Parts: sequence; C-alpha cells; structure tokens
Amino acid sequence: MPSPFPIKQVNTLDLTFDEMGSAYSNNYADIYFQPGIGLDEKRHVFLNGNHLPENWNEKQRFSIAETGFGTGLNFLNTLQLWNKTRKDHQHLDYVSCELHPLNKGQLAKALSQFPELDGHSNELIKKYPESLIYGTHRINFEQYNASLTLIFSDCIDAFENIDAKFDAWFLDGFGPSKNPHMWSDPLFSAIANLSHPKTTAATFTVARAIRDGLSTVGFEIKKVAGFGQKREMLTAHFTKKNIAIKKQPWDQTFKANTRDSIVIIGAGIAGLTLADKLQQAGKQVTIIDRQERPCLETSGNPQAMVMPSFDLNDSPEARFYLSAFLFAIRYYSNNYFYNDGVLELAFSEKQKNWQKSLLSRFDLPNELIHKVRKGLLYPQAGWLDTQGHAQHIFSNLENYIQADIKSIEFDSKEKHWLLHSKDGDVIQADCLVLANGISTKQLLPGYDLPTTAKHGEISYVKSENTHPQISDCPHVQLNKGYITPQFNGIQTFGATFDPMHKSDYFKPAQNYGDHWQRNQALWAGSDYADLVEYLTSYNSRAGIRVTTPDHLPICGPVIDQQQFKKDYHDIRHGKKWKAYPAPQHLNNLYVFTGLGSRGFTSAPLLAEFLCNQIVGHITPIDIHMQKTINPNRFLYRSLMRG
Repeated sequence: MPSPFPIKQVNTLDLTFDEMGSAYSNNYADIYFQPGIGLDEKRHVFLNGNHLPENWNEKQRFSIAETGFGTGLNFLNTLQLWNKTRKDHQHLDYVSCELHPLNKGQLAKALSQFPELDGHSNELIKKYPESLIYGTHRINFEQYNASLTLIFSDCIDAFENIDAKFDAWFLDGFGPSKNPHMWSDPLFSAIANLSHPKTTAATFTVARAIRDGLSTVGFEIKKVAGFGQKREMLTAHFTKKNIAIKKQPWDQTFKANTRDSIVIIGAGIAGLTLADKLQQAGKQVTIIDRQERPCLETSGNPQAMVMPSFDLNDSPEARFYLSAFLFAIRYYSNNYFYNDGVLELAFSEKQKNWQKSLLSRFDLPNELIHKVRKGLLYPQAGWLDTQGHAQHIFSNLENYIQADIKSIEFDSKEKHWLLHSKDGDVIQADCLVLANGISTKQLLPGYDLPTTAKHGEISYVKSENTHPQISDCPHVQLNKGYITPQFNGIQTFGATFDPMHKSDYFKPAQNYGDHWQRNQALWAGSDYADLVEYLTSYNSRAGIRVTTPDHLPICGPVIDQQQFKKDYHDIRHGKKWKAYPAPQHLNNLYVFTGLGSRGFTSAPLLAEFLCNQIVGHITPIDIHMQKTINPNRFLYRSLMRG
C-alpha cells in the first residue's frame, strides 16, 4: 500500500484579513475565528467541552487529537492551560492535521490578534516548519513537557495512518456545509479506532450528520450550551471497546514495561541522541561506550553533512530521509549546526539531466531545494560541528560508563539484563538498547540481522593549505564526494564507502594509504579537479558504518524470532482472513543501528521515535514509515517470499 504522504509541498489557502484582524479563507468562504471572541469561544467549545483540565489531572500522559490546526488557537489555548495546571511528571501529546497549513507569515499575522498568547505564540512561530511538506512534523516544547505533532495532509489520511490512542478529540475545521469531505464516515471510523472507553470529544456543530456519524461509531453524544450567539454545541464520550483489529501486527511497537533504568550501549550519534531524548522524557539513563567520551569513532568526523536524500521515485527511502532532515534541523542547536546550504554540483550531462528530472518530478518549495548555476542548492541543509554538539550533550548526561561490553544475557529470575565487559565487570539493565553499530551482531549472535559494514574515510586539510577557491566556498560542495566550508582552520573532504570483509567487521577501522588519491578521483571531471590536485598537506580518519539491504536504518524492538517464524509460517499463502498474533518482545530489548552514511541526518528522528516508543508517547512517524525501519521487516519479508 503506497504512503498517503507524497514528496511534495502542500498548498496554502488564499487568505484575507479584515480590519479586525480576522482570517478569512476565500477557498472555503469561512472564517477561522470569530472577531473579538475567537479565543473565548474555542476555550468554551474544546477545553470546557472536553472537561479540561479535570480530565488530565493525575494522568501521566494525556493525548489530544484535532481535525484542523488552522491558526493554532486550539493548541495555544491548550498549551497555556496545560502550563498552568500540569504536574512535573505529566506529558502532553497534541496531534493535529491540516490539509492547507498557513505559512509562517500568515500564522504570525493571524496570531498577532491575541497578545495574551504572545509567549506561546512566538515560540510556535519560531519552531513552525519552514517547508510545508506532506507528512508528519514533530515540534517539541520541552519546558512544558509537551509535543505538537502536525500532520500536513487530509485528516482522514492523517488519522488512518497513525499509531495512537487519544484521550480527547477537538473536532474543529470549517463546518460541514463548507467542508463536507472532512465530516464523513471514514473520519468517524478513524476517530473510533483511535479512541478508548474514556475518550471525550467536542465540536461547535450540532448538524444531524455529525450527530449520526459519531453515534454510529460508538460515541454517546450530548447537546450543551454553545458560546455567544451559538445556542448549542456537541460533547461526546466513547462507549465501545477498541474495534480495530490488525490482522498482521508484525511491525508492532512496544512500550518498555519498566520504570527503572535504561541502558544504552554505544555513544555514537545514535546512542548519544537517544540518551538525550530519554533524559528529556524524565528517564534515568546510562550510556556505555568503550571510548572515554561520545562520538570518538565513526561519529567522530569533525564536520558532518546534514541534508535530505532524493531519488527519482517517491520511495520509502526518500520519504524517510526528507522527514528525518526536517526534524534534524529543528533538533540541532544553532550553536553547532551551520545551515550554510549544500550545493549539489552538476558537471556532467548525466548529472544535469538527473537534477532537471528531480525538480520536474517533485513539487518542492524553493527554501528546501532550487536550481542555481552550478547545480541544486539545499538552502536549509548544512553541516554539524560534531564534537561541539557531542560535548554539549555529554555535559548533561547523568551516567556515562567507559566499558567494552563483550556479551549480554537476560536473568530470567531477576528480570533484568546482565552486561559483561571485557574487564570482567557486570552491569545490570532493566531496559537495554543496542546502539553500538556493527558490534550489535556480536551481542545478538543468534539473531538474524542482515547488516553489513562499510569502511568510510575522510581527509581534512588545513585551510591555509587549500586553494582560495576552495577555502572560500560558502556552501558544502557535493559531487561524488563533498568539501565542507572551513571550520577551526580545517576543511573536510569525504568520504569513501567501501565494502569490508567480515573478518574485519569488529576490528578498529584502519586508514587506507591510497585514500587521498581516491578522494581526488571523486572530483575528476569537475571544476574542482585541478584544485584538489593542488592540495598536498592532509590528515585522514576512518570509521566503520553499518548498512542494510534496503538502505534504511533499523530502529525498534528485538522480538522472539523463533516464535515469530512459527506464528507466521503460512503468511506467504495470503490468508488475509487470518488474525496473526503480535510478535513477542524480548525483555525490554531494542536495537538502533544501520544508519549508513547519513547518521547525523537520521539519528534525531529515529531517537525521538524510539524514545517515544519506550516511554509510551505518540511517535513522530506514520505507520508506513514505521514498517520501513522496523527490525522485524527482514524476517517478515523472507517469510512472505517463502
């Protein structure tokens, strides 16, 4: 089944603002809020209608779904109330969809009418996506223990493709007479599938079609007093048990069934980012690595490129890396991320034709990608000061242990993991994440994980020794290799990506003597060929990257593969009527590897996803994308092939 979220920008609406500042949609011939009373009306309908804050009192996590983000007033109202009434341990998940999102300028103009929300509004505008691309966009408000998940798409697609259960529904958007497609049976079915017996809902409309639609899927509805001149509105609560049955739950996510310690093995960008996310979620985290501090091996290159990766198809790989990139540029601190842009050069006719086809194939905003004289410029992309970023996260880690773990075993009596180091020490873990690259294979000797190792090597050159045409480059220059702008007196040239013999997988990466010559060859036939030949003084460093057969990462739970083979042995026969059992999660064990050559782009989104899964929050990716990174996908595919 294809993803409902294509690689393209969504269309904004034709808006006008009257003298009172009210936003009016010319497309739908309707207003976003009532002049002068919009804020109070939305508080009455959606906050009071869902009995907030009473309903979130004493709940560790509370989740709200909204069917039309619009100007963000419902979210900002909720965030303001949440901030006033929440307790320290509570987390708010707010999910909203929007088929025609406002751009930043429109959003700022609409919200300028509500100065009482300025503090929250300014932060929303600052974090709001620059590129309005179909799909899921996660914005975190760490100081409030809240996350906003914006899904830019049709609301039916949005809620049919999310893995969640919601405590409250804000049924907002243009009214049934203006937008009948939204207020339809498929939406009501999706709402029911994502609700539980204590879920509430509220909406401003009392139209018969809405009452019947909610009643049919299991909501008990009630008419109550509306706001202002509106005599009535609807409130509802769900009365049925979950009615959705997933017949092939092979890609299921699992919350860790422990509140105790979480241990991560591996302090590269994957493990380090996950530790950062888990600590922000209030968990006690210990990170273990054989080096004295993070990002000293493969993730230790001084400058790391952060950019999307496209091909000429709307592929799972391209969709994933675009989503990961848009999340990464919000995650990395401006102190360490330099959005100088990445210039993908085109010297040959083949390269020029490929870039022309890419721009014609996808409808993408100029702030994400556009044509320049020498190729394609990605203005929001750039590079990360890896060591500055790593040190910043490291300084805030509560527990870091330098140890080389040689094996792990589960103590079934005490119900925890035992980690055995090469020095003979034993470390306990209630929940364990393996984020140690190719060494994951050593710690899971009986687990079928089809990862391979690639040898990667970069060169870095003192800026004073480079040609001025290179040292003054304003963007990352990308050809078959890449050249970064200068930083702390050096420039990075990278990077090779070579197959390795299995006997070398677990040995320290060695520098190859011919690396610089091979790096020079990457620029053969380009305008930089003679300039690279000019360079004579350089250093190099090598690392081992981990790849997968489908070029996508592995992130999620480790399951009992033998039991899964028994349960799904006949899946290849296409028994769609048969309900298969969920996989059995192996004792709070997770794996996070296979990031390949784009780990600094993908790690933040993957860490957010895995953290949310472990602690039980709503994840930032849709169910299609979850399948593409699930560790169990390879076994499932092999059983499907028979």
